[in-house]
Amino acid sequence: TVTNDVIYGANMALSLTGGNPALQDLKMDVYQPSQSVDTEQNRPLIIVLHTGNFLPPIFSGSPTGSRKDSSIVQACREFAKRGYVAAAVTYRIGWAPTSGEEDVRRGTLLQAVYRAILDVKTCVRFMRKEKATNSNPYKIDDTKIAVYGHGTGGYIALGMAYLDKQSEMELPKFVNQYNDPPLFVQGQSYITPSLLGNIDGTGGNAAFNVYQHGGYSNAVNMVMNVGGALA
Repeated sequence: TVTNDVIYGANMALSLTGGNPALQDLKMDVYQPSQSVDTEQNRPLIIVLHTGNFLPPIFSGSPTGSRKDSSIVQACREFAKRGYVAAAVTYRIGWAPTSGEEDVRRGTLLQAVYRAILDVKTCVRFMRKEKATNSNPYKIDDTKIAVYGHGTGGYIALGMAYLDKQSEMELPKFVNQYNDPPLFVQGQSYITPSLLGNIDGTGGNAAFNVYQHGGYSNAVNMVMNVGGALA
């Protein structure tokens, strides 16, 4: 059973054609074993993340980059057939891969990864909130949540687990070494909590970050990376 276009949140997304960030609905498709066949009410949840280089196909030239990718649809169907609930999730994308400045390429990519991690955490909180306040419509066990990603989605899954301390944003590889304001400040992290929010998604500037579903945990039990990287 598939429930399409569930809005699990909204946050500020970059414009890929210029202009200020704008609020974007964040959607998912939820795959479940049919209740007409199996009435289990508490199933492990797997959040499934597509690949796509943090760009839409029209920009990247790739045939992939959507929660509707055939590989994502098939993975979700296979998980559901095995008794899991699978949520194919859309996350925010956008960076500057064609910039002639190395720090702009690096900084905007790392920010894209960070935004996507915060989106997955929003989804986790949403699913816990739905279980607690809305009669658990997707029949999940919120003590058993995993994140699974293909390619870029695998990159996000690993970051979800291992980029888990704010101090890690200050490691040398995350700090701009160039003196070319105003986009980034030399000697400061590309990941700026005062703009983008902290690792749980709270705070930041309202023009760049909107925190939702407060009071529910971001925690997951497991991550799975199929062909992704680690920043």
